[in-house]
Amino acid sequence: MGVTGAGKTTFISHFAPGAMVGHGLESCTQEVGIHAAVVGRQRIYLIDTPGFDDTRRSDTDVLREVANWLNASYRARITLAGIVYLHRIGDNRMSGSAMKNLRMFRQLVGDAALSCVVLATTMWSMVPSVEEGAAREHELKTNRQFWAGMVDKGSVVFRQDAGAASARRIVQYLVAQRQRVTLTIQHEMANGKTLDETSAGREVQAEMEAIKMRHKAELAELRTEMAEARAAHDKQTHEELAAVRADLEAKLRRDREDRDKMRVGLEQLRIQRDAELARERDEQATRTTEMNERIYNLKFELEAQRGRNQASAEIKAMELKLLQQKADNERMRLQVAQVRADAERSSCSVM
Repeated sequence: MGVTGAGKTTFISHFAPGAMVGHGLESCTQEVGIHAAVVGRQRIYLIDTPGFDDTRRSDTDVLREVANWLNASYRARITLAGIVYLHRIGDNRMSGSAMKNLRMFRQLVGDAALSCVVLATTMWSMVPSVEEGAAREHELKTNRQFWAGMVDKGSVVFRQDAGAASARRIVQYLVAQRQRVTLTIQHEMANGKTLDETSAGREVQAEMEAIKMRHKAELAELRTEMAEARAAHDKQTHEELAAVRADLEAKLRRDREDRDKMRVGLEQLRIQRDAELARERDEQATRTTEMNERIYNLKFELEAQRGRNQASAEIKAMELKLLQQKADNERMRLQVAQVRADAERSSCSVM
């Protein structure tokens, strides 16, 4: 677990080369991913999770995704051997999104499971010197706003600074503990709490409430400015403000929808997520079919163009290549969705 860009998927790719690694600010991991690996002689499963700063999904959607997987594993008696929380050592300060992810992590996991947590620092090559990195690491370990409280309760700090070798050491450490852990959110939902009543759910709602209040204040200010623009007969300014107001109102509407989506129990969440995944697979299958038809038509047009105009034929060939790449990506997404639909049983899982 960790923020977008902390190296979660890169970490897993050391064990499962098929994991798709992102190289920008957009989140590559949008759903929970399950990757089989062998460490020593033991088969394990590594669970890749989206961060709570996802560029394409709300915190509510991310929490629903993670909670549903954890609930399913709890029902199937699949327990975690440990949790790896990744943090970029190159960040010279703890950003707002990093603090939010850390708070969510604490609420999801709970104090009782912290002895099965590894706090790993990544991207040591990005710091000016090892000494500066060590100073930042020391602050993380000793500052109670950051990791000190977790270290006091048994969490261990590792450096993920040597690629596959250090990643393997981290996983081997967790597996060697021979512990199995149930997270707080799993206990809470198994005992009948709805998602919004869990510790993690309350954390998300507190964040949503702060955002809602900010949006409402901005909306009130906009209404005043729009009234002034009307009085001054400033049509252009009024139209620009109206567009901004529509955007804010849409955000407030999505906020209400997110709150409704949090009011679900364990079984209702499972049913909803199953329906969402089925819809996702159907949509991806439709897109793949449409792309295959377009590829067929482009191939036909390309053959016709080659006999008439070389430049047009080259353009068509380029369009065909791009479309084939998109079709390959859609097929990969469809395969991933189908794999996620089938719960995998394992003797050992690391999140």
